[in-house]
Amino acid sequence: MNPELGFRFTLLCAFFLVQCTQLEIEKPNLFQFLFLSAAPSSVGVVTSDFASGGRFKTFEPNSFTTFPTSIPIHSDAVGRYTNDRVFIVNRLNRDSIQVLNPQLGFTTEQEFGVGQGKNPQDISVWNDKYFVSLYNSDELAIYSRTNGTKIGAVSFTSLRETFSTSGIPDSSVESSYMVQEGSSLFILLQRLDRNDVSGFLPPNSDSYLVEIDMDLNQIRAVYTLPYRNPSSKIQKINLFGEPHLVFSCVGRVGFISQIDAGIIAFRLSNRQFHPNRLFAEETAGGDILAFQIKNEELGFAAVLDSGFTKTIQAFRPRTGERIGTLLEIPGNIGISLSGLLLTKEGKLLVGSTDFTRPGIYVYDSNLGNVLLNPIPSSVELTPFDIFQLQNLQ
Repeated sequence: MNPELGFRFTLLCAFFLVQCTQLEIEKPNLFQFLFLSAAPSSVGVVTSDFASGGRFKTFEPNSFTTFPTSIPIHSDAVGRYTNDRVFIVNRLNRDSIQVLNPQLGFTTEQEFGVGQGKNPQDISVWNDKYFVSLYNSDELAIYSRTNGTKIGAVSFTSLRETFSTSGIPDSSVESSYMVQEGSSLFILLQRLDRNDVSGFLPPNSDSYLVEIDMDLNQIRAVYTLPYRNPSSKIQKINLFGEPHLVFSCVGRVGFISQIDAGIIAFRLSNRQFHPNRLFAEETAGGDILAFQIKNEELGFAAVLDSGFTKTIQAFRPRTGERIGTLLEIPGNIGISLSGLLLTKEGKLLVGSTDFTRPGIYVYDSNLGNVLLNPIPSSVELTPFDIFQLQNLQ
């Protein structure tokens, strides 16, 4: 049987198995281990019921196939694939890291807590150590890969904000997403004012990009962001002939939204920020909550405006211009967009949190950003985070 027919046969088997198997599958059987965990082009999807729990699923965007593997996770979680494992970051109220093994049907092979109420945000793996960013803390925690016990930390005490409109600065630095470059770990610190008199969490202080030496467990450098409140994942990509770290800053967002930030790029060769935003909030018309860049000529952004209209926009990173709108959801419709991923094959995946028909929209960036599935593909629960199942760092 040739590879294409073999893959089609596998998908056909998957379809019949889903019809005959209960939706709640915690431990896939041997047949699923061997054939149905995922295809080579599959992505990982964190789903949630936004109440009692969530599930980790795998989804194949070329055939719109959701595989039957369904691993219980927290209702508030994000995922990352690194070192041949899926890491589920179970955030506030579970506060743990869950390690899934793709070779064993993505079953959980390790889980460890990071401290009640610490609200973990991301994880990086280096040698025998796990580095975990904690939103409700002033340190970067370090854990043993062997048994998940805490073995150290990098203190961010000196990076706490020193100003609050209430006169009482808080002690958390709101550390969030991370990315590795060699032995350096770059981590974003939002530094929000939790004690602001408005009751919201505005960015009244500068935000930082901190470079950590993962061998010595110490700070190498601190870079002040040109815009505040970085809120997206970090994409490492070659732009203008050199590798850059790219992320979106939202400034004042949501109920205190202002046009005050955008997508920025950090040049790794000289550790400096690109002089221009790749996509500005003035051009997008709102806060850029997530993005994916294909190359210098094409990027995609999930935008929320002050009237709570949600859009997926196409833009040109080289010039910063908006070049189209793929999807628009008015603010008076109870649908949100959560999860944005551009696969290496050029498929743009957009998670829709429509509670009557949640799922994933698939666009093809190789065919003029055409929508391939007008009805979003179901992934069992509501998609919350979508990520590549490949070692990207």
